Amino acid sequence: MTPALSSSARHPGHGNPRRGQAIGRHGDDALAAPCIDGYRLKRRIGAGRMAIAWLAEDVARGGEVVLKVLRREHARGGPSFMQEFAVPFALDSRHVVRVDGQFGGAGHAAIAMEYLGGGDLGALIRRGLSGDAALSLLRQAALALDATHRHGFAHGDVKPANLLLRASGELVLVDFGLARPLGTVHAPSQPGIVVGTPRYAAPELSQAGPVTAAADVYSLGAVLHEMLCGKPPFPGDTVMEVVCQHLVAPVPRLPAGLARFQPLVDAMLAKQPGERPRDGQAVLDRIDLMQDAASPYPGPIGARK
Repeated sequence: MTPALSSSARHPGHGNPRRGQAIGRHGDDALAAPCIDGYRLKRRIGAGRMAIAWLAEDVARGGEVVLKVLRREHARGGPSFMQEFAVPFALDSRHVVRVDGQFGGAGHAAIAMEYLGGGDLGALIRRGLSGDAALSLLRQAALALDATHRHGFAHGDVKPANLLLRASGELVLVDFGLARPLGTVHAPSQPGIVVGTPRYAAPELSQAGPVTAAADVYSLGAVLHEMLCGKPPFPGDTVMEVVCQHLVAPVPRLPAGLARFQPLVDAMLAKQPGERPRDGQAVLDRIDLMQDAASPYPGPIGARK
């Protein structure tokens, strides 16, 4: 099922004429704090090509939120900005980022979402993870993908930077700007061009073909390899080298002490989509085959299905 992406009647704050309507800037400096009614901005916490993220206080309801504000040249938003709000807003999973509102005015647009204060998965990987901890985190990521796939979408950019942690330690999938309805035909503008992040993108994403849940499974398999070994399976020095490795290079062998994970990594990183677990639920099933679901995984409460 592919839902409509326009759901303004459900947007929190939509009925309040003051919240999120007045958006401006102090001067023309793109790095200056925007003025958004109902929020007190504290500090800039991230920046990308299209948007800047600010840590802010919700004045009316209290508590901290993240405001993702589109840069002036992208202020009209577009389908990706609508999806970044509408897809997670429609999902029922504690492992998907909670979004609180989407609003705009004065030529600007922004999304309010929960503040995740535990950093990203990449920081955990750099500190080192045990095999059991990696399996617990994998399960939580697969729960998020299961919710996404059941809703009829592929996330499109699964990677450590898009897997954040709450202060409680729960893993949360964020950034749905590249989400696409399952079955959408992906046609790169040039051969070898990948929509997403090349180090984690499935090989079929560099070629024309339909968007499938199995592409997210591949990306999550690359994340699993990185959790276990500290590096993605196909590091490469250039984008083209990485893309070619995804297309033809064999899946790397894990160290002997992690050999029990090899069948799962091999399955998730299969070159052909039909040879992988088909979606997030199938990954959960494979995890349950590896280790009884009742076994105590290290990690936060709520990691199990």
